[in-house]
Amino acid sequence: MNKFPRSAYVHIPFCHRRCFYCDFAVIPLGNKVETLQGYGSKTVKEYLNFLHKEILSIKHKSSLSTIYVGGGTPSILDPKQIEDLIDLFKENYGIDYGAEISMEIDPASFNQDDLYGYINAGINRFSLGVQSFNNQILKKAGRRHLREDAERSCTWLKGVYDSGLIKSWSLDLIQNLPLSGFKEWQDDLKKAITFSPPHISIYDLNIENGTVFKKLENLGKLKLPSDEEAFRNSESTHFILKNIGYSRYEISNYSLPGHQSRHNRVYWSGLGWWSFGQGSTSSPWGEKLTRPRVSKEYKEWVIRQFELNLDSSLTNQDFVYGELDEKIMLGLRLKEGIDIYKFFEEQNWENKKLEINFRKLLSKWERFLESGLLVRKGNRFFLSDPKGMELSNQILISMFEWWDEIN
Repeated sequence: MNKFPRSAYVHIPFCHRRCFYCDFAVIPLGNKVETLQGYGSKTVKEYLNFLHKEILSIKHKSSLSTIYVGGGTPSILDPKQIEDLIDLFKENYGIDYGAEISMEIDPASFNQDDLYGYINAGINRFSLGVQSFNNQILKKAGRRHLREDAERSCTWLKGVYDSGLIKSWSLDLIQNLPLSGFKEWQDDLKKAITFSPPHISIYDLNIENGTVFKKLENLGKLKLPSDEEAFRNSESTHFILKNIGYSRYEISNYSLPGHQSRHNRVYWSGLGWWSFGQGSTSSPWGEKLTRPRVSKEYKEWVIRQFELNLDSSLTNQDFVYGELDEKIMLGLRLKEGIDIYKFFEEQNWENKKLEINFRKLLSKWERFLESGLLVRKGNRFFLSDPKGMELSNQILISMFEWWDEIN
């Protein structure tokens, strides 16, 4: 029997509006929402009621070492609603002393009083979705906040961190947005650094189906940085951050010593986690379960958890190892890479089959090892930094081809 998951993700789907690149399970409520009383409060309260029901539906659980409240825009919620959520876990699961309790917040969706309210509720780490400090770039991306909102939010977070009220915070940017050439990206990165965030997440823009950006791309109206500009942006990011003490511990994440995201490492390391809320995905024992993305269907699903037995993925205590290709993909994102033999042994392959499959994978990866994109030390493989991490898709595509062939 395996230990129960020690991490929980909670999805708050509400946003003021949907950004042009976003394909998450979100519910836009407009600019004037008031979650306790007033416009939108009924919708929010009804969702939170079902969310609480789902959290309480788990029968067997142990205390949590990480909680991550994401979205959406969780900072739309009143601090009292966040406090109720944290208290629910505290009373029904238990929260470890020293647990990392993170929350995503969005500039222009909270004020300084809210920030202190979230801290009093139990949040000790924040992830601030700045994306850019350039007003033109923000407008082109459909963001609601302005440069001054982002700067003010960063100043508040730096203040509560410096005074010891929180353990850490992250400043999140998106690289290669429309209008973000080399100069604009350098300006964004330099501005971010002035606030000395202990953690910086830098995500590459992906064009997802169903988004405004996808529609613009189909119409030929989406102008993005070229591949050469994108690589130059990424390469410069690596050297700038490395020179001032940040370590790139995962493809999209940089931190000062002691400030890696403990919660996100659970995902990348293939450990189990609970997940609650519309559209979220849990994997407590290796088997993934994604909740419905539509509100009505999610609520019906929660009701069924009470009236019928829980989904088998939420009750099975015998660990089911996930697909090997996904484990390799996630593991390679980390700076330390993967012990490939350890992964192979978990497949329970006989020695001959293991060696044959290993040789086939090596033949796929030979050119990347020769070019230095991929590095091997014994049975451990990892991406070189920065070039291997920037061009990781080539290595992963070859691995997926290998996985299809041996299956």
